[in-house]
Amino acid sequence: MKNIDFLLVRCRCVSLVVAVKLCLLNLGFAYGQQEPVTKEAKPGQISILQTVPGNIFYANDSKNFTIQVAADSIEWACYDYWDNKVLSGKNAVVANTVALSIAPKRLGWFKLMVDAKKNGLSTGLKATSFAVVSNFDLSKVSESAFMGQTHSWQSAEILIPIAKKMGVKYVRDAIRWDAIEKQKGVYKFTDKQDQFISLLALNGMKPYVVCALYNPLYDNGLAPVSEPAQLAFANYVKQLLGHYPSITDIEIWNEPDIATFSKGLITVDEKTSFYFNLLKTSYELVHPEFPKVKISGIVLGELATDQFLTKILQKGGMKYMDEYAFHSYKSVPEAIEQEINRHKAILKSHNGDKLIPINLSETGFTSYTFTEKEQANYLPRRIVTALANGIQKIGIYNLQNKSTLFDREGAYGLIRHQDDTLGAYTPKPGFATYAALTRELSGAKFVEEEAVSPGLIYAYKFNKAGQDIRVMYSPSGTGVHLYPKEASIDIVDVMGNLKTYKAVNGVVSLTLDENPVYIRGQLKSPFVKEYVLNASSRIKLNYGFYVGGYTESAGKWFPAIEEVKGQDGKRTRVVAKADLEAKATWKSAIAIPGDYQLSVYLPSNSALKINATRNALYTVYVGGKNVKTIQVDQFANQGKWFDLGTYKLPRGTNSYVELTAEKAENPLRADVISYKLIN
Repeated sequence: MKNIDFLLVRCRCVSLVVAVKLCLLNLGFAYGQQEPVTKEAKPGQISILQTVPGNIFYANDSKNFTIQVAADSIEWACYDYWDNKVLSGKNAVVANTVALSIAPKRLGWFKLMVDAKKNGLSTGLKATSFAVVSNFDLSKVSESAFMGQTHSWQSAEILIPIAKKMGVKYVRDAIRWDAIEKQKGVYKFTDKQDQFISLLALNGMKPYVVCALYNPLYDNGLAPVSEPAQLAFANYVKQLLGHYPSITDIEIWNEPDIATFSKGLITVDEKTSFYFNLLKTSYELVHPEFPKVKISGIVLGELATDQFLTKILQKGGMKYMDEYAFHSYKSVPEAIEQEINRHKAILKSHNGDKLIPINLSETGFTSYTFTEKEQANYLPRRIVTALANGIQKIGIYNLQNKSTLFDREGAYGLIRHQDDTLGAYTPKPGFATYAALTRELSGAKFVEEEAVSPGLIYAYKFNKAGQDIRVMYSPSGTGVHLYPKEASIDIVDVMGNLKTYKAVNGVVSLTLDENPVYIRGQLKSPFVKEYVLNASSRIKLNYGFYVGGYTESAGKWFPAIEEVKGQDGKRTRVVAKADLEAKATWKSAIAIPGDYQLSVYLPSNSALKINATRNALYTVYVGGKNVKTIQVDQFANQGKWFDLGTYKLPRGTNSYVELTAEKAENPLRADVISYKLIN
């Protein structure tokens, strides 16, 4: 967890990844702060009051809003996740108030726009968002992989009912050591902690508790390395479990690999020795008394090296945990597979080639780096990939934005901060996509990943109560034929809306895009077959380092300074002095074959020239064959798109562009490759 009971801004080394975006809709919207209406309110000053926290409704709820504005009337419009206008209307304002009721007749995330009118003229605009989710009884869910993340300084009485609507069975949070033991050997629990546990039970949910952090009573408030401090920590864990018998899942500490959670320790040996001893002491003291409590250990952050994990395991760490937990914020949703396999391999090498249950207890996507729509479709993609690779529980960080600042750490939430100008606790689209997934896959068992068209189509087969559920999507967009056993098949979209498709000559044809869909029901051989879509309009695919198949040589590339912007305004990547081993690769996923014009964006700051190499080499591979190398002066052309030529690309994932440099003189920079279908 990036912070426990206090705000921590942590710089993450963002992996460079490749993006495939077919026509990304810009669903973002931002307006200035709108103050609540008073008797002296200026005309057009709008306030949208909530009737339920966060404007998050169940399907059978009335979707009501109270609009306060000094105007004659309002005109309003409601837009869905795909930016389609689904409803609109005009209401008279009476005594500065409009009681607005909206019935979109579907599930999902929606944007509400309100335009104030005075004498026929527009005097102000206000936006908010809301979500409609299906009813879901968590008390009947016995098995679930899904967690939300809160923080003890946030409002549990508001967030836990919202997490219930999202459909997660577990909420991950910390009940801190220093909050319980303020006097040596004296343990006191507060009303706030009692409320957190009781609210979870009341809402049919369970706690997943992080046991941490420092205590000023021991080892000067630094990492507890002394034997008395570690015994005190273990006793705090025992007191916690004895006081709250509903806690059945805990983690020992959090991210001991990073400085924030290993205060006073410098070297890897110091940190790994500290953590191993703390884990061993805690397990030996706690497990015999609470044998049914699942104790997760190690809980590494994403920056932890293989060496760090290996050192703990070499000391015997596997003997002192029931489950293993780690965190990862890899920017490509599907890249979590490689990360999981890395952890599995190390664990098996120290446990007789056997695994224990693995929890990915923190992962997510910040809407500072990604658009809210990207965050929304990346989340289910990350989750199903993790489940398909053996993850037992997965925690999405965060439920709520931690601040209103537009920064990476504050924007991981699936709902907004209570002081957000778009409304307190209002949902981002990712809230609705997570809610749709929990309803479809709670209690489901993963069966297999189906090789329909690797790299172009992702297809994961689950089974729930005897019914097959396939999760399918295609980041670059393509078509599939489904062969249902019955005359029709049910398909649930990424927002949770169900539609029944009737088979025509035994076939249901479906267009896939980056948004996962859930296909319910049995299929018969040949099950699923791909087909090539017609290009009805010009297609442009952007391959950046946030999504897709971007890779680079390890240990050489870094995030560039903030001033060096990419074509989308985001940070870029750089290797300070390139040699022949410094390589970046953009691997395309071509769903529609044809002639593609390739161009590369050369990072820059519009206000000044940034040092860059004059001899960057871009090598184009078509169908796996080297067809051309182009030398580019990144310094002279910075801030521009540079044309790499036009190439006939086959369908598939074996065409790519590699970036290298001949000489190790100035920085080599990487950003985005554009593929434009021109015929």
